[in-house]
This record gives sequence, structure tokens and C-alpha cells, in this order.
Amino acid sequence: MPLTLQIMHSDRRGDMFSYLYKSVLRLLLTTVMILAGPNALAHLMPAQQGTVNILDDAAFIVFSVPVSALVKSDNKIDDNHDNRLSEVELQLHRVAIEQLIKQRLRMFDDKDQGKVDFIQISTEPSEFSQHTDIDPRADTIGATQFLVLMKIRFNAAPKTLRIETDLFGTLENEQQFTIKAIRGQETEAIILRANHPQHQFFRGPWQIFTDYIIIGCEHILLGFDHLLFLLTIIVATAGWRYWLGVLTSFTIAHSVTLTLSLMGWVHVPAKIIEPLIAASIVLMAVLNLWQRHAAVLQRFSIVFACGLLHGLGFASSITDMGLHGSYRLMSLLGFNLGIELGQALFLLLLLALGTVLHQLTRITLSNRLNLTELIKPMTSISALIIGTAWIFERLIIY
Repeated sequence: MPLTLQIMHSDRRGDMFSYLYKSVLRLLLTTVMILAGPNALAHLMPAQQGTVNILDDAAFIVFSVPVSALVKSDNKIDDNHDNRLSEVELQLHRVAIEQLIKQRLRMFDDKDQGKVDFIQISTEPSEFSQHTDIDPRADTIGATQFLVLMKIRFNAAPKTLRIETDLFGTLENEQQFTIKAIRGQETEAIILRANHPQHQFFRGPWQIFTDYIIIGCEHILLGFDHLLFLLTIIVATAGWRYWLGVLTSFTIAHSVTLTLSLMGWVHVPAKIIEPLIAASIVLMAVLNLWQRHAAVLQRFSIVFACGLLHGLGFASSITDMGLHGSYRLMSLLGFNLGIELGQALFLLLLLALGTVLHQLTRITLSNRLNLTELIKPMTSISALIIGTAWIFERLIIY
């Protein structure tokens, strides 16, 4: 056989092998996608969702990604600047899109990054073609989401599997991914956000417990409405017995509604809870200003009732983030403990600040001026103003 024919014959066999190899991978990835959910093919994958299936030393990934996540990185991909990806644009920019996905969707086994063995990009069905069998505009209109199928291989079966991505879109509803990871009999569902773009899968129970303690602590220390409410109840009266009692009352109350909500037994929409949380701040501020010497038990009861509302607010936040699928109770206990630690740290910070102010201003009881009596009305008036503004703001937003 002439050399030229031999080369052509060899090329054809190589092309055929490559074609068969990719076809098998597509079939396998499609099978994984079908097993991931009952509605997987009706709309290939719900927006902002994905699955990661671990088989031996490889991770098979199916992701629905917002087009705006690519456009904000490379505006050349969107030729007509409509924030949609048409079939025509996909074919023109397929290589560039695949390169962006490889750079911005990564998986690691400890510190070793997995290598992309295979990647396939396809456009999700356009909403214009949902009710018609044939849509002549589908190739040019495009869709706001596209599907990513990937196979990532590691040097060995991953033991410390971590995912990192910043493929978040520009719209408000494109700022998170809900991901389901499967490894044998283990299943874990997590949520990635723009401010939390990575996650380690299949951690041990104590590591999860520790993580949720940190999450709960951060939720308190970064939740300005909860901090302002705590401030109004802490400045009401001085003394460790009062502080211990009022914080215990608040803790028991929010723990009850948090647990009931996360177990699915109680559900109150955020549009109701968020304005009521702001109203609880106003209520405590009014109580401080007009009933300065309210009975301790009466104050504890009011704090308890407000704590029930705040627990529902905590539940709304952790529901968005998701409890760990295999260790729900451990996650819940850790989150609750983190909230208590955050409250204790806030109280200690206030005491330290009060001590520093007392030393700096040299205000003493012998001067017939009590620093506590100055701080209490100033704090309560500020809380009253801020809480009222939050009520109207949240009524408008929700």
C-alpha cells in the first residue's frame, strides 16, 4: 500500500477511534445526568444546578451555567450582546468557551488539581421553543443557560475532593449553584455562592460540626439586624445575671423555631419574617425608652417571643446554604452552638468597649454621672430609628 494511503487509512482509524471514544463518554455523561434527577431531560438541567458523580479516579460533572458568567469574562463570545448563547455563537466560540470553563471550574484532590479528560458544551433549550416543536429562531435567539459536561481525572481515587468555581452570573438569581455530589452510597448536596465559591465534599462528622460552628458564629457577627437586637436587650440593664438570663431566653426561643423550620414542620416566608425582625428591634427600643424598669420576667418573655422570630430568620439563611445531607443533626447543633458563641463574643466585645470608654472619659459614680444611663437612651433611640427604616425597606423589597 502506498505511503499516502497508509497515512490516510491511519488517520481515518484515529478519527474513528476518537469519535467512538467521545461518543462513549457522551453516553456515559448523559446516563449520569439522567440518573441525577427525574426531570433531567425535560430541561437538560435546572438553571444554576449541577451534579458531580465520582467513579474510581474520575469525576463526571454536569452543570447548567448562566451565559452572563461567560460574557462578563469575554464579551466577544456574545456577538449580538443580548446575554444569550445561540447555537451559531456556540459553534463560533466553542474553543474559547471550553477554555474558560476549564479555567473557572476546577476540582482538586487535596492540593492536586484534576485534569480535564473531556468537555462538551451544549445550549439549553430556548424558552422561545418550549411550546413549539420547531422554532426557526432557535439558532439565532439562543438561551440564557448552557450545559457543561465534563470528565475530570485524578492520579488516584480522590480522598479529599474539593470544587472551586466562579461561574456565577450577573443577575441576582444567578449568584449561586446547587450541587449534588455522589460517591458510591454517599450523597451530599451543597450550595456555592459568589462569596463562598468552594467546598470540600465528604468530610468527617467532626469537621462538619466545626464548619457549622464557624458558619453560625459568622451569621451572628455579620448579621447587623441580629446584633442591633442583641444590643438593645444587653444595654437595658447591667449585671451578669440579667445578661445570662436574657441571652438564655433568646437562645432557647430561636433554637426552637430554627429546629422546627429546618425539620420542615414550620415555614414562614421571608417577606413576613424579615419586617417582623426589624419590628422586634423597634419594640425593644421602645421598651427601653418608655418602660425603663419593666419587670425582669416580663422582659424575658418579650425577648423569648422575639427570639422565635429571629430563629425563623436563622432558618431562612441556613436553608439557602443547606444542611449537610448525611449529618443534618450535627450541622444543626454546630450552627446553634456557633450562634451562641457569636452572641457571647459580641457581649464580651461590648463589655471591653464599655471599659475602655469608661477609662478614656474618666466618668465615675463619684461624678454623679452613670455611663450606663447615658448609653442606654442613645442606643435605644438609634435602634428605634434604624429599626423603623428597616421595616419600611423590607416591606418594599419583599
